[in-house]
Amino acid sequence: MFSHIIFDLDGTLLNTIDDLADAGNHVCAAHGWPTHTVDQFKHMVGNGIPNLVSRFTPDGLSEEELAQALAEFSAYYGEHKEDKTAPYPGVPELLDALKGAGLRLSVLSNKAHALAGPVVEHYLPGVFEYVQGALPGAPLKPDPTLLRALMEQVGAKPETTLFVGDSGVDALTGKNGGLTVCGVLWGFRDREELKDAGAEWIIHSPDQLAAIATGTALLPAGQGALAAELLRMGRLAAVPTETVYGLAADASQENAVQAVYAVKGRPEQKPLNVLVDGIAMAETVCRDIPADAYRLADAFWPGPLTMVLRGNGTLPPIVSAGGVTQGVRCPDHPDTLAVIRALGRPLACPSANLSGGPSPRSAGEALGQLAGKIDAVLDGGPCAVGVESTILDLTAAPYRILREGGLSRENIEAVLGPGKLENN
Repeated sequence: MFSHIIFDLDGTLLNTIDDLADAGNHVCAAHGWPTHTVDQFKHMVGNGIPNLVSRFTPDGLSEEELAQALAEFSAYYGEHKEDKTAPYPGVPELLDALKGAGLRLSVLSNKAHALAGPVVEHYLPGVFEYVQGALPGAPLKPDPTLLRALMEQVGAKPETTLFVGDSGVDALTGKNGGLTVCGVLWGFRDREELKDAGAEWIIHSPDQLAAIATGTALLPAGQGALAAELLRMGRLAAVPTETVYGLAADASQENAVQAVYAVKGRPEQKPLNVLVDGIAMAETVCRDIPADAYRLADAFWPGPLTMVLRGNGTLPPIVSAGGVTQGVRCPDHPDTLAVIRALGRPLACPSANLSGGPSPRSAGEALGQLAGKIDAVLDGGPCAVGVESTILDLTAAPYRILREGGLSRENIEAVLGPGKLENN
């Protein structure tokens, strides 16, 4: 697992190419020079703005003409650099997860130092420990001089630092600094260039970087089937719900459930609740379900209500810690409902935190506690409710609220009627 990640900026974190191309073509059009496509500009960038200007202008210009073109480009780009520029899709979520996992993040860019920091802070505020841009008199990437200065600034060691970029220049920069390199294909260059420059990994989407950096894959929303396949194999995954993120295992696999206890550091004497996709699945693991449970399910499922019912013995005893009751809940989140339906069985699913740690309310917070300990985190966005479910024991009358959380006592009483709940 890495301790530091250093990112290139343009083409890796930010898609700046349209604004760069517009500025370059503005200069060309003003002088009657040929203009260029965005794809052509993708192969011109990478060594700083002066080199970019020399590439999009005609051959044979004097130094004075190049200087004038550079000044015109800089003036236009300064006014229009935010017209189309934006982080690549998935990058903000990835950075949140990596930072949540405790990795220290920095940026090294050939963009002028005075410009690089404000640009990064504008689009990705509060994420990076340090941003190093180009300095007068200092060699540009792929020379490792500024890379080494940045690493000294943040206390990074080559053997535990990953360099991430989209071009051969970036890959060579990392290799020249003795770092492991990950090349990205969503930027300005292609696989062949990255491979030839020595990138150890080449990825096509931001979520893949989490697995490389932490050992735990970050699955984007909508990948419930993939998470279910991991669970079917006996693996563990953190999944989103409307309350908090949960640490899921296939509840029918004893070894997987044991792994949940081990990862969390949870005593096996504490039973686990299970997630189901509705009352019909609850019937497969519970017996003697009272009519009031069906009324509550109709009113509050999917939602933040866990009902403690009598188990029927179909799940391994470790799930209920050897007890005769079983907590069940139907979560109100499309991704986790998709996981349950794809798996076809309940999920043993306590909160996705280490015992004693805070319950995570985002994929980044879950990854922060469990990176390297589980196989995947399914990123379903922030939790809408953000507090644990209410737990209601329906095994004896009057019913008892064991924990009041995302559903109030008043709402429960409104469905059950007077006299059904034990007095506070």
